Amino acid sequence: MAIKAFWKNRRKLLFLLVLAAAVIVYAALELNNLPGTYQHVFLPGDQLAETEGGTPVNRYLRDWMDQKEAADTSLDGSCTPTTLYAVAQPASVQTADGESSAAARLLGIDADYGSVEPFSLYTGRYFYPDEYTYGEKAVLLDEQLAVALFQYAEPLSEEIQIAGEKYRVIGIVRDHKRVGDQEEYSLYVPYRSLVSSTQVMSCVIFEGKPVKGAGGWAAFQSAAKRFSENGSTYSLPKESMNGKMPLRILLVAAGWVLTLYLIRILNRLFSRVCAAYRRKLRDEYANRLLGWLLLRAVGLLIGYAACVAALAGLFVVLIQPVFTFPEWVPAVLVEPQDIAAAFWNVWQDTATVMELRTPEVLRSRFFSRLMGWACGFGALALGCLWGGLRQEFNRLPLLREKPERAEDKEV
Repeated sequence: MAIKAFWKNRRKLLFLLVLAAAVIVYAALELNNLPGTYQHVFLPGDQLAETEGGTPVNRYLRDWMDQKEAADTSLDGSCTPTTLYAVAQPASVQTADGESSAAARLLGIDADYGSVEPFSLYTGRYFYPDEYTYGEKAVLLDEQLAVALFQYAEPLSEEIQIAGEKYRVIGIVRDHKRVGDQEEYSLYVPYRSLVSSTQVMSCVIFEGKPVKGAGGWAAFQSAAKRFSENGSTYSLPKESMNGKMPLRILLVAAGWVLTLYLIRILNRLFSRVCAAYRRKLRDEYANRLLGWLLLRAVGLLIGYAACVAALAGLFVVLIQPVFTFPEWVPAVLVEPQDIAAAFWNVWQDTATVMELRTPEVLRSRFFSRLMGWACGFGALALGCLWGGLRQEFNRLPLLREKPERAEDKEV
């Protein structure tokens, strides 16, 4: 009855805890869904710097594709596959007759894009290899953009205009707007088709999928410098782990508190076993009590061993990010100069004057903040509930301190 009354009087705290837990689970799932890739985003340089035979040529976009081949060679299998794609947002898109138009996120992709950033085809087909190679004017629309332009979801073989040039619709992909996306719609064209286009691009992204245990991050950072020294480089696995750090700390802290409380219970049980053994020695011989004592001793030893293993496991979970973020650890833990150097090295990239961010990075940072706030509220509610529960548990016969009887005292 006391426990029931306890929960009844703390409904608001329970509601806050359940709400925080739901937000934490949602944010954790979204962070887990981030692609496990590395990204380097940079500005494309001067647009339409040359003309060849009266046709505009984006020399920078053309040269970046050659740089990608050199970057793949330098990665030496530590990141595979890799992709290079150009982004324009917003890009103005309209039907061939000009009656319908929309603003969308335009991506010029290469043949490896689908292996790094998979997207689902709803109807039609993907690009042929020749369309990637020769930069054919073909386009994939997302389902919402197709409806916005043509009022139906399967406008295959229809034509649209991008920067005054006609592209033929060959397929419709399933896509939806998520946190971090600036535009509601998106469309995809072969990367090389933009080389001879007047469309001004916002940025270019070099992205690779690391091979586990191959030292991909250091190799990718080195390869990314081939494109631009001033670009922004991101490790999405690091962003995901960093976003879940508040949850890790909360779970480890809660696990330590619970384990230490279980050790306290074991200590009281040990005291009671010792007191009971002393009482039984007055009436029975020690050899007859050996089985009784061993049974309880083994149970206590198993309990203590489980608690020690739990504390060690929680410590390993706490320090696990050190292997992913070695830059956080100073060379000498007690030297102020090394600690300050490690601190400023960590913040060096974040403190840049201009940072280019991809939708995935924006998504990770949004859910990181959401995770932090939810864990803070959850810890507050959990602490308040734990204080009350501890008082109720201490009233249970197993945990209540019993005064030592006179006959149990040592003479």
